Amino acid sequence: EIAVLFRAGYMSADLEIELTNRKIPFEKWGGLKFLEAAHVKDVLAFLRILENPRDEVSWYRILLLLPGIGDATARAAVESMASAAWESAAFGRYSPPPRARPAHQALVGLLDALRSGISADEAKVAADIARVRMLYDSILRDRYDKAEPRLSDLDQLQTIAAGYPDRATFLSALALEPPQATQDLAGAASKDDNDALVLSTAHSAKGKEWEAVFVIWCVDGWFPSARCLNSEEETDEERRLMYVAMTRAKNYLSVTYPLNAYSTRRGSNYSLDQLSRFIDRGVRDRMERVAVGGPSAPAMGRESPAAPLIDLRALLRGRFGA
Repeated sequence: EIAVLFRAGYMSADLEIELTNRKIPFEKWGGLKFLEAAHVKDVLAFLRILENPRDEVSWYRILLLLPGIGDATARAAVESMASAAWESAAFGRYSPPPRARPAHQALVGLLDALRSGISADEAKVAADIARVRMLYDSILRDRYDKAEPRLSDLDQLQTIAAGYPDRATFLSALALEPPQATQDLAGAASKDDNDALVLSTAHSAKGKEWEAVFVIWCVDGWFPSARCLNSEEETDEERRLMYVAMTRAKNYLSVTYPLNAYSTRRGSNYSLDQLSRFIDRGVRDRMERVAVGGPSAPAMGRESPAAPLIDLRALLRGRFGA
């Protein structure tokens, strides 16, 4: 009876991780779960072999991504490392076939940089992912279709990682088993266990209704998407999508947005957010506004439709002179 709606699948990434940590069952409509997407698993594999050099599954995953390295070469490399008791330098000493040497050298350089990287930055895990992506993003573009949404997923993974103090803590948080009710694909939940929170893109929610609905990331640049704002036709389609999302609730509707956000997809590391242009004054006047934060954060009631307008020009003139 509860759903969380969003414009694009990657916007639920940090929520999915938190629900998994709290063992709250959920099903996602409109695509694969964030942590089960192949490209997210690829990037996490790099971090896993740094924390556990004996992780053969992650080694195979990484090696088979690289150009010129097939199954036989990957197996030979893993066997070489195992015979050297998984020393950190063992992969660098392995001599691959000529066709695989450029990829081998690139990976050796990346792993050496990650092992030796000493940073006082609190976002060290995010910095590690950024370094991995210097090698991986081009592989993603060659290997997978629809690269842009996948790159958005990795941006979100990087943003989430910034909240963890080290790789071990981050990987431990992601390693928890997802609830049994959580499914990979839209509409695939077990009929025997329907007590699960629904996460859905607004598009996949068409024709559905829930007792309570949360619409998240309702900020300009996210919903509507920044890529759609240069076209009046595309902006109108975004508006219709927002209408679909907000009318899925039978009795309770929460429209949420962060006051600020960290995200590389927005063109800078830090941004101040503005409530979606679709939530205009006519809509806001019929909603209760609540600010969530520390003890000093005020709870605000309905906005007054008669709020006086401010003459900013006159105010500045009086403050600074003619």
